[in-house]
Amino acid sequence: MINELAFILSKNKPAEFNAVLPENSKIRKLFDLVTTNQVQNDDEASEIIYSSTKADKKYLMLKRNLVQKLSDLVYMQNYEEIDKDNYMNIQFQVEKELLIAEKLLLKNVYHNPTKIIAKVEQTAEQYFFIDIQVAAARKFRSVYALKGIPKKTMEYHEKVKQLVKYQHYYNASRGMWEKLYSKTKFSIAKLKEIISECKESLEKIEEWLKVYNSPFIKLYYYQIKNLLYYQQNNQKYILTNLKKLDLHIKQFPFINTKALQLDLNYYYARYYRDTKQLDMAERSIKKCLELSDYRAFNKFLIQGLNFDIQIKKESYVEAGKILSEVNSAPQFQFLDNYDKSSWAVQEAFLYFIFKSLELKEQIKNLPIYSKPKSLQTFLERSKKSTKDKYGYNILLLIIRVILYKIFDLSEIENEGNNMLVYYHRYLKKLTKSRTAVFFYHLAKTVVQGCNKDQIIDHNEKLIKKLGELNISSFDATEIIPFEKFFDFLIRLCK
Repeated sequence: MINELAFILSKNKPAEFNAVLPENSKIRKLFDLVTTNQVQNDDEASEIIYSSTKADKKYLMLKRNLVQKLSDLVYMQNYEEIDKDNYMNIQFQVEKELLIAEKLLLKNVYHNPTKIIAKVEQTAEQYFFIDIQVAAARKFRSVYALKGIPKKTMEYHEKVKQLVKYQHYYNASRGMWEKLYSKTKFSIAKLKEIISECKESLEKIEEWLKVYNSPFIKLYYYQIKNLLYYQQNNQKYILTNLKKLDLHIKQFPFINTKALQLDLNYYYARYYRDTKQLDMAERSIKKCLELSDYRAFNKFLIQGLNFDIQIKKESYVEAGKILSEVNSAPQFQFLDNYDKSSWAVQEAFLYFIFKSLELKEQIKNLPIYSKPKSLQTFLERSKKSTKDKYGYNILLLIIRVILYKIFDLSEIENEGNNMLVYYHRYLKKLTKSRTAVFFYHLAKTVVQGCNKDQIIDHNEKLIKKLGELNISSFDATEIIPFEKFFDFLIRLCK
């Protein structure tokens, strides 16, 4: 909590900061210890400040007091986005003015509130703040009721009903996007049910836009479309949609937030990665790195894509540096277990590369494989990936059988058989999937002994089949390009 509040304040520190947290005070000392990562937990902080444990009442009161004071500072802080005309800056201001009008109306004072609400209503309409438009219209209805003007009261009563309908369109569109986002946040699978939900949502939003052409609803429309095309692996349409989204932001510059710019550059980086334009992908990812921060937790997503790009560029040492940086970030321990699992899987692929290239010094820098019982640690940390049957679990099955080979485990043959069962149950029906083709040939290689001759034979068959598919983009489950994977396996078998 302290770190998160401090992160917000670091962007725009209020003038009252030093007065609220005086230098050389215990409360300031706790703030500095936490924000500079001098302590990792409450026990360490309490020991330094009070020579006691975290259960000490003095420490608990100090910590509670610090959280409260930081919360107050965040509340007093002026919100600043990329641009002073950004909608969020304006929205916070009009919400504040509407609150003042509300307090005056509670005392049956309506002369000045009328002026305030009129200004708020005009601004809200200009910037499509539908929630504020509804609130302002309701307050005007109250004002005219207090003034005893039935005609105006009825006029605003009808206006409220119309605006509430638009408000429903906005909230429903946002809800559709957020539901889809939640279902795909920890998954790289391409699923028919997600595609169907995207199409249904887009049809509804298209109808609503004919009636209420809100730039915010249009924004959700483009985001859902981008997800649809990504699920369909329709790279041409992804690029077209991204250009439309870019143009939409230029047409309505007030919707442009730092978060939206991060999303847009991330989508471009992913598109360029998928279409094998790796230098372009790296340019976009650099923009993302400038806009992201580990303290906001969004940099982990960016570095995940950056790691993938570096692997595909064969910049393996750089990929290792990214992995070390991510794992050493203080916020890593607070990541969701699904995220931690995906990082464990990515590290395993890099270990496979380092092992096959005999880069022993680089292996010493890996968070898991530089330590004893690394396989056991990996299997424990990667458990959550099994939930993503058409996504991360495929990566897990691929790299797990390679690790069994590296560690010379007798279970490798059973693992190969399990992969074939998995292929027939989940992947065989994916007739136009690079992943399905690769997965099958790797499984057959393992079942048939995983010796050098079998690897070479199945590699030749794989290359031929991938050529027949003629798919010019990478799959989401393709960390190491499939055309190069068996080369590493051959090196490993030497």
